[in-house]
Amino acid sequence: MLIVVGVLVRQAVMLPAVRDRVHEVAADAQLSIATHLARDIANNLRGRRALIGELVATLPPALLAQPAQLAAWLGERERLNALFDRGLRVLQPDGERVADSPQAAIGNPSPWPAVAEADWFRAALASEGPVVSRPQRNGSDGAPVIIVAAPLRDAGGRVLGVLAGELRLDAGGLGDQQEQTRLGAGDGFLVISPADGLFVASNDPARVLQPTPAPGVNPLLDRAMAGYRGTGIMVEQGTDKLASIAAVPDTGWLVVAHKPTAEVAQPVAELRRLLWRNSFGTMIGLSLVLLVLMPRLLRPLTDAARAIREMADGRRELAPLAVTRQDEVGDLLLGFNSLVARLHDKEQTLLQTLQQLDQLAGTDALTGAWNRRRFYEAVAQEVERACRYRHPLALILLDVDLFKGINDRYGHVKGDEVLQVVANCIRATLRTSDSLTRWGGEEFLMLLPETDLANAAVLAERARACIAAHHIDGIGSVTASFGVAELGDAESRDEWIARADAALYRAKQGGRNRVEADRAVSGRKAEPDGLVKLVWHSSFQSGDAELDAEHRALFDDINALWTLVVAERPIDEIRATIDALYRKMVRHFRDEERLLQRIDYPELAAHIQLHDALVGRADALLEDFRRGRADFGALFAFLAHDMVAKHIVSQDRAYFSYLSKSGQARCL
Repeated sequence: MLIVVGVLVRQAVMLPAVRDRVHEVAADAQLSIATHLARDIANNLRGRRALIGELVATLPPALLAQPAQLAAWLGERERLNALFDRGLRVLQPDGERVADSPQAAIGNPSPWPAVAEADWFRAALASEGPVVSRPQRNGSDGAPVIIVAAPLRDAGGRVLGVLAGELRLDAGGLGDQQEQTRLGAGDGFLVISPADGLFVASNDPARVLQPTPAPGVNPLLDRAMAGYRGTGIMVEQGTDKLASIAAVPDTGWLVVAHKPTAEVAQPVAELRRLLWRNSFGTMIGLSLVLLVLMPRLLRPLTDAARAIREMADGRRELAPLAVTRQDEVGDLLLGFNSLVARLHDKEQTLLQTLQQLDQLAGTDALTGAWNRRRFYEAVAQEVERACRYRHPLALILLDVDLFKGINDRYGHVKGDEVLQVVANCIRATLRTSDSLTRWGGEEFLMLLPETDLANAAVLAERARACIAAHHIDGIGSVTASFGVAELGDAESRDEWIARADAALYRAKQGGRNRVEADRAVSGRKAEPDGLVKLVWHSSFQSGDAELDAEHRALFDDINALWTLVVAERPIDEIRATIDALYRKMVRHFRDEERLLQRIDYPELAAHIQLHDALVGRADALLEDFRRGRADFGALFAFLAHDMVAKHIVSQDRAYFSYLSKSGQARCL
């Protein structure tokens, strides 16, 4: 039965977890492939534009009047750097052909029809640099191509002609990594132009320049067209596929890497079969061993006698013995177990009585709070722990304002009711680890482990507001004054309480119904759960006033969020603060990108990709947090460390020198 239960647990718990993990790994791999292909395509297009620009810059204008020599010149450049598989061609401003490279002459023997009316040709005539055409079919043979073209100008800027290179889309021309990055037999990729609604490239040549599915046919592609970047499930031709989407920089295109989900789940299916075979083999082997050995190993009478002697001698804890057979030995063990059960019940009753007596001895009967004896026992342990581990420890001493007048005017019964109400208000603001002690008369003391002075003052203010807002029948509202102190280094318990009492006295002298914190002794900085607050340093400044203000505001927002968590504010308030911080971070990224664009930062594209990756990861963590699939610790660590501290302190510093150069240039 244990083996069967183990098998069922593995099938119901372990395998789903393994399946989810395999899916995550496959999704990460697919996204890496999509990102790799997108960068490869962007680099290839960037290289071809650069080549056209260099050829235009070095082409002697005199060759325009010598077609044969111009063709030879194009052929030599084509041989040295064959980036255009359909060749190079020089056109006059009116669209007439001047000369072709050898590859263009072979692949495009007939002139391009209606070149003068083509969008790319008109764009090249009006442009100062290379332009890339929309994906289209070649007019002469219908091949799917894109054209990179640039104007040829004389020294006066007059357009003498256009140099154009043609690249075929269905022959892997966009990138040399499209086949090398496939991980499985069913893997594939798509390059999509959302603006044109076309498949630009694919591992299936038949899909090149085919229109994308109509809205609603493929929901994941619809989301990608709307701006989604990441991983999801799409259905194509009745097959579920794991697809990852990445943007091709500088083009507006998308890369979709996909593989069948059945292929992703194949390792899990193999593991399931292996577990079944292993489990059946184990069950058969163990059954044979039990059949042979159990008759010799089971000697219940001898074992029971030995166990009872050990219990009588004190070498073994008194406990019931297992009844393995329903015979005379079984009856004996049942009688012994009944005796043990009665002794155990009497022992538990005695322990409960002792606990109740201890509780009564350490608790104030009127308010249910601790008395001083219980407080002194607890505070000694907390002080020792705080000193050993360098953790903060605070206390709050409070006194009900004008309590003697309440007793004199309304009587002691009503005064007792006031004390009970005050105690209940304080408990409503305390955390599980905190404690409340009735210090004497109308005074109470709150002990706050793992709490520094600032957070203790916040908790005291909450308790003060709760008491002041409470209405007591026949009296109205009452108030209380609070003194707060944090345990200092090498400070005794009585000195610490005396500082809190002095702060309470200042609160009374200051008008009552207020909180006074004693800052005469510096405490320890609270660092719960291994997280620290973000501290702004002058070395983080970039020199741009607006940018530095946004960076510092993000530091303050992270610390404010942490304060809410330490104060145990409602989860809805914390979620609203997280959403506001996320929106502010996204706006900051966009402001930063506009600034980097103004100063011509050379790594702008890479920095934008870094922003997009951070935003994508934040979106995923926020979604998991809202659905309860991720804890707050992982989300807060990502927001505080990766998205704010690490990005600002480390990654943003790369462009600080460009800001200073830009500022100097503006001054000159």
